Formats: sequence, C-alpha cells, structure tokens
Amino acid sequence: MKKKLTLIVGLIIMGYCSSVTANNIVLNADCRQRPPEMTYNDETQTCSGPLIDILNQALQKIGGTIHWERRPFQKSFSLLRRGKIDILPRVIKTKVRQKDAKYFTAIGYQLKDIVFAVKKGQENEIKKFEDLQNFRVGAKRGTAYFDKFNETASIYKINAIDDVDLTRKFIGGRCDVAIVLDIKAFEKMMQTMKFKDYTYAKYKYTNKIGNHYAMSLKSKHLQLFDKINTILKTMNVSGEIKRIYQKYHLDPPLTDASKN
Repeated sequence: MKKKLTLIVGLIIMGYCSSVTANNIVLNADCRQRPPEMTYNDETQTCSGPLIDILNQALQKIGGTIHWERRPFQKSFSLLRRGKIDILPRVIKTKVRQKDAKYFTAIGYQLKDIVFAVKKGQENEIKKFEDLQNFRVGAKRGTAYFDKFNETASIYKINAIDDVDLTRKFIGGRCDVAIVLDIKAFEKMMQTMKFKDYTYAKYKYTNKIGNHYAMSLKSKHLQLFDKINTILKTMNVSGEIKRIYQKYHLDPPLTDASKN
C-alpha cells in the first residue's frame, strides 16, 4: 500500500512538472522595422504588428510565449543559423536558407513590385533587366530579391549592410541604382534623410513572395515545429489571421481562397 501511494504521488508530481514545463515554453524571436506588418517602438522598446500578434497567439495555444528582440535581418538570420534564436518572421524562402531554417506553411503571399531607385532624369535609362549591367547597383547583403538578379554575376553590385547603409550609399553616389524590395520602408528612409532627388526606373520586377515564418534547424524547440505549423494553418483557415490584420486596418496576405 505504501509503495502504491508513493507511486501515485510520484505520478502526480511528474504530471505537475510536465504541466509547468508545457506552460513555460519560451521561444526567442527577432523583429525589425518592416511597417506596416512589423514595427518597433523605440520609446516602449516593444515589437508590434500583425506578424507579431499571429506568432504570439499561436504560441499561447500551446501554453508558450515569445521573447522578442529587435535586430537587423542579417544579424537575426546569423543567430537563427546558430540556433541562438528560434523563429524569425517574414523570411523569404530560398534554397540556400533552407540549409539552416525550416519554413512554416506560408500564411499567404504578396505580389510585390521590386523597383530600382535612380536619380531624377535617369528613369528611362533602365527599361529592361539587361540595362542593369550598365550601372553600379546597391543591394542589401544577403537579401533575396529574385533569382535572376541574385544569380547574375555580370551586374556590378555594391553591398550594403541595411536600409540606412543602402540609402546613404545611394545618396552619396557610391552606387548609381538601389534595388528596393520594400518601397514604403525605402521612402520613409529617404524622407528621414530629407532627400528628394530620386525616382524609379521604368523597369520593375513583380515577385510573388510567400509570407513565411522560419524556424532554426538548431533550435532546441524544433520538436514543436509541426504543432506550431498546424496551429498557423488552422488560424488561417478559421479567419483568425485575417481578423488580426483587420485589427490593424490592413489587408491580409493573399491566399488561393482569396482569389475566388
């Protein structure tokens, strides 16, 4: 009887510990300035936006939380590769990155124009892709723009660390052209720097970009991947992700269903 009682108490303790562990899952993730989906408030030192809320709510459904930090993308992806952070939002899926990260099912996709900023009066000098080979093109190091651009070695590319570095190089004349993936972020940076002598070349590339979260293949929480992925898909089908975007007065990413 004593042994039986000891066993029962042991099982209760084990169950309690398992419950505590399950409800104290903390995953590390990074955010960055990518308005309107993801922003960082310097005063409150907090991340906000639909991409933040979606992941927070997904983790809440398994009794976990996300610890957010702000870092530039290249630093964040370097930490993701090493397993120092667990999840990174809005990561463009490429074959190279899949060596280090496992991608959740996209919550949707965006049709985005990738444009090329030039000084005013030069917009007609780039009318087709091949014209880019006549210029020094500023690009953020490690950013996945589109395959043809990424893989064309004959384009003279000037690498920039981040948005600030790219705009400074463009304004200062260290590159003739700046490839722009996020037009709003670029224009906000130009406004901050009070530079107006720019426009966009006639040539642009329309890219279908999946809106993905990526998880480190070295994350100690990698065993949660399938569970989180299922939750994200359920949130999408149920309309929960759409409602989160609407809370911010934003249109959600496109899905195949949204085209019908």
